[in-house]
Amino acid sequence: MPKQARALRTYDAVLDAAAYEFARYGYANTNLQKIADQIGLTKGALYGHFSNKEELAAVLSSHLTAAVELPLGEAKASTGPALDRLRTLMLTLGELFQCDVRARAALRLTLETAQASGVTATLLEGTHSAVFDLVGEVQQEGHWEASASAKAVADLLVAAFFGVFWMGSAHERPESGGRVAAMWNVLSHALRGRSGQ
Repeated sequence: MPKQARALRTYDAVLDAAAYEFARYGYANTNLQKIADQIGLTKGALYGHFSNKEELAAVLSSHLTAAVELPLGEAKASTGPALDRLRTLMLTLGELFQCDVRARAALRLTLETAQASGVTATLLEGTHSAVFDLVGEVQQEGHWEASASAKAVADLLVAAFFGVFWMGSAHERPESGGRVAAMWNVLSHALRGRSGQ
């Protein structure tokens, strides 16, 4: 195997091992030796790819930003019914965090950083903004009770969605995508209210 291909495989293996550790233990309780041990590297070999834990976290965060931009952009740009776009957005994000350990790890790191600094994470603000706009459109289309505050509904959707991935053990998280779909169905049904649609 050519040296460059082997280096890329090792780089990816380090990222996956780091993602698993960050997703399970958080930033403070993750150490580079455990990451190296997972994939059979020496700590020195790991340093050949990433100079420190901060660099690993930054690469994972960039991965999450790129992964979330596409479904958020599609939800805003599409001309289909708002309810369909909102449902697709929530379920697509649910699938992302269910299947992509790098995204789950970056989400945990993002939320930990936001909590520690006392500011709302950019990821949450961007998602909330898109959800808020779509909820307003859904209400205008008459699918959900207009008396429900669009901000309150967006708050609930975003809090419930991200809460699924923040709560519970690392072993529960891979099944969370199904929980997002179930929550969507319950919430969507409840918000139909008297409109009956």
